[in-house]
Amino acid sequence: PTAPAPSTGPPAPVAYPPVTPPAPPGYRPPFAPHGPYAQGPQPAPAAPHPPARPPKRPRERSPLGAVTFSLIFLALGVVAVLDLLDVVEVGAAAYFAAALATIGLGLLVGAWFGRARWLIALGLVTAAALGVATVAESYDRVRGVDGDVTWAPTDRRDLADRYENNFGDAVLDLRAIDFDKQETQITVAINFGKATVVVPPNVDVTTIADVNAGDATIFGNRSGALDGRLREITDLGADGPGGGKLRLYVHVNAGDLEVTR
Repeated sequence: PTAPAPSTGPPAPVAYPPVTPPAPPGYRPPFAPHGPYAQGPQPAPAAPHPPARPPKRPRERSPLGAVTFSLIFLALGVVAVLDLLDVVEVGAAAYFAAALATIGLGLLVGAWFGRARWLIALGLVTAAALGVATVAESYDRVRGVDGDVTWAPTDRRDLADRYENNFGDAVLDLRAIDFDKQETQITVAINFGKATVVVPPNVDVTTIADVNAGDATIFGNRSGALDGRLREITDLGADGPGGGKLRLYVHVNAGDLEVTR
């Protein structure tokens, strides 16, 4: 056999596939369908960070609480003056009522101006104290039945601040009570009927009589048809000043009044 003739030319080049360099991160080809003019959905831009909130300014202290607290003492002072001047009959409940009314006024003003939330707690405490004082004062009031009645306390601890009767004659006998070195105030209120008050021989008595329709005889001094006019009479007894002091308020709507020893 004949041997192949040796090749005299250069060897044929080897064909390699083209090498494409990697795209940088975030790179997009400039032509459709992936270029900037592509019609497909675009990624949403990142949401901006919300701006930082400025720090809250500290609230200024409201003067409403201090003003209301001062007005409470002013109201209590007015009630105390009325009590000392005997302008009105004042009990412990009246002081709490004045304080509670002032606190309520402060809360009402605070709804529009100022801030004083602690007044709510103070008002609740005052309202509770007012309820206790009202209940306590109710035990110092003695009411009679419809008909004739006689009250004759034998000890100072049994003595009430107020005695009331609607219909019928009422007698308050205080001769068993020792008023020495004491100052006492008692109110007697009768709607229809005669009121008779008998006091010990030595106590100094000041009687303030209020009779709308009827006569009043106070330690022998008779006045007819007072017609609601107040009459004040002071009697020191046979021994003169001393023996304690009794201030007696008597109101009779229709009927007679007698104060004697």
